[in-house]
Amino acid sequence: MLQKRINEKIVRSFLDVIVMTILNGTPTHGYDIIATIHKEFGTLLSPGTLYPLLHSLEDNGLIESSYDGGRIIYETTSKGKQSFESTLSAFNSAFGKMSDFVKKWNEEIILQI
Repeated sequence: MLQKRINEKIVRSFLDVIVMTILNGTPTHGYDIIATIHKEFGTLLSPGTLYPLLHSLEDNGLIESSYDGGRIIYETTSKGKQSFESTLSAFNSAFGKMSDFVKKWNEEIILQI
């Protein structure tokens, strides 16, 4: 139960990074993005959560959409790929600091016991 809540918090907090990660490799339908997130994190997003983000990313020129048999396919633009690389670097740095912090404090607690 705790892991599920943590996963949901991560997905909701970093949904833009997760979506850009999914789209960075392959053009994808919105439904497939929802399915991938559910498979990887166990969190089921509603279309009402995903599609406003996709529209915002598109409005900012980070992704573009096209139609394929009545379905919309999303893919990153060159601007989106550059932004993704910068964001991923910052994201990895922040999570590295968080991991180091937790390890350090856990070690200090163990030493106190």
